[in-house]
Amino acid sequence: MKIIDNEITQYWIHFQAGGNEPNRVYPPVVVKCYNEEEFVLQLNFHPDNKKLPDIHYDNRNKLVYLHYPMSMYPNVIDMLRNEKPIYYHWTRELNQGFLRTGKEPVGEGEMAASV
Repeated sequence: MKIIDNEITQYWIHFQAGGNEPNRVYPPVVVKCYNEEEFVLQLNFHPDNKKLPDIHYDNRNKLVYLHYPMSMYPNVIDMLRNEKPIYYHWTRELNQGFLRTGKEPVGEGEMAASV
C-alpha cells in the first residue's frame, strides 16, 4: 500500500485571471505546497458548482494533486497561515488525501504577540 505522509513547510498561491473557461489551463486557484524546497503537493480549488476531478498522484514527479471546492479556500489558507506543523497524507489504495495539523493542547488558544 502506497502511503505518503509529509510535512508542509512552505506554500505558494496562484490566482488565474482572464481567458475563457474552456481554455483555462489551471483551476482558478492553485496552492503549491513544499517540504523545504521540494514541491510535494498541489491544492486545486474549483468553482463550487463544478464536479471535482479525482485526486491524482504523479508517479514521475512524486506529486499529489488534491481538489477542493472554492468554498474551502478560506479554511485551507487560514490553516496554512496560522498552524504549525501542517502535514498532508495520501493513500493510493483509497485514493484519499487530506491536510492536517500536528497535535495541539486543548484550550491552547492563540499566542499573544510580544510587545
